[in-house]
Amino acid sequence: MFTCTLDSGSRVTLTDQLYSALREEIMSGRIAAGRKMPSKRQLAEHLHVSTATVEAAYSRLASEGYCESRPRSGMYAASDLPQIMTAQHAQNVPVRWDFSTGAADAEHFPFSTWARLMREVLSEQNTQLLLSGDPQGSAQLREEIAGMLLRLRGIEVSPACIVLGAGTEVLVTALVSLLGREKLFAVEDPGYSRVRRILVASGARIAPTPLSGGAIDVRALYTGGAGAAYVTPSHQFPLGAQMSESQRTALLHWARETGGYILEDDYDSEFRFAGVSLPPLKAMDDSGQVIYMNTFARTLAPGLRLSFMVLPEALVGRYRAMHAACSVPGFEQETLRKFIAGGYLERHVSRMRVVYRARLHALERRAQELGLGEVAPCGAGLYALLHVGGRTPAQELAALAARAGVRLTRLCDYGVMETGREYERVVLLGFAGMDEQAIGEGLEALHRAWM
Repeated sequence: MFTCTLDSGSRVTLTDQLYSALREEIMSGRIAAGRKMPSKRQLAEHLHVSTATVEAAYSRLASEGYCESRPRSGMYAASDLPQIMTAQHAQNVPVRWDFSTGAADAEHFPFSTWARLMREVLSEQNTQLLLSGDPQGSAQLREEIAGMLLRLRGIEVSPACIVLGAGTEVLVTALVSLLGREKLFAVEDPGYSRVRRILVASGARIAPTPLSGGAIDVRALYTGGAGAAYVTPSHQFPLGAQMSESQRTALLHWARETGGYILEDDYDSEFRFAGVSLPPLKAMDDSGQVIYMNTFARTLAPGLRLSFMVLPEALVGRYRAMHAACSVPGFEQETLRKFIAGGYLERHVSRMRVVYRARLHALERRAQELGLGEVAPCGAGLYALLHVGGRTPAQELAALAARAGVRLTRLCDYGVMETGREYERVVLLGFAGMDEQAIGEGLEALHRAWM
């Protein structure tokens, strides 16, 4: 069994330490080419770290060509050293086409409106905005958000239960402290790896939980002893499914019966292009067990760092006792308040829905014309799943794309436990950050690289 010393007190993350140690072992030959690596769970238990830490290190090693994932077999040290060196060189190729799911549109940001509202805020010389303010954020902004949730998502909430934060990382970290590190946090597997990393960095224990029918397996929540469950019911990341009504009912029943909390991330619910959007879990919750989370990173811009959550009433007092100030500056809060109150946000979302639908259609059409593979039906969200055709080995897809100047991720990169063969040849193509012409050019670059 591979052994190394990991320093939890170092400024270098445990993931980066493990990645560096494993890479050195592979490059030196101490881990022989083609040798099977320990399973994620075995290595995590041996090194006394979380499976998410091992998963992140393995994913990076695989993306750079040091390891390769073999369907139904596990992770292996790469057998082709020249391939590793090529993957290393690929890191120096500039990204020309960014299909990552975190990319965002900047061209259509309402700069003039936002700038005008900022000038208004500054001209009012409200000295209260210079102070730390309410730990949950501006009461006036929370009222606007409550109204927005009722209009757009059918959720009736009290502004007193809304908490603002400078990004998802801040809110998730606060929730770990609020709910208690002793709780076991179930996370979807495959699922949003960034939230997994935040939970682990916050000292939480996580339980990667398999999906059933595109949603978290509620039976596994009972048997695994989870005290909280992080889910993406409106648009499961990364599979893209919408949690059915019966699945939502079962999940809410688990929460009521066990006293567990549901962390509902409604991250891109504003962008649905087909089908009927089911009510959020928060709108169905009658026992105060759902914590609703959303962000303005998708609707406006990631750089604004504006997110919020809706707490059950029973947790509000405890949150206020633990926090003295809001992490979002007062000037940004007031600008956002004016933006929502003036109707600009909802008009912007409507406009972007048209823009993104056109980009999705361009992606689907060009992928089909090029014969890249099958694009799965995309009813919502800002990325599509491409089932890659051709004969290119699955483990080389990401490296070849990187050498062609294309940034993307594979579906299997988001799983903690070993994924099945059906995930190996599926890639995620985010279309928010490029216009139709750039999307077409990027797909053509992938065709040249893979076919």
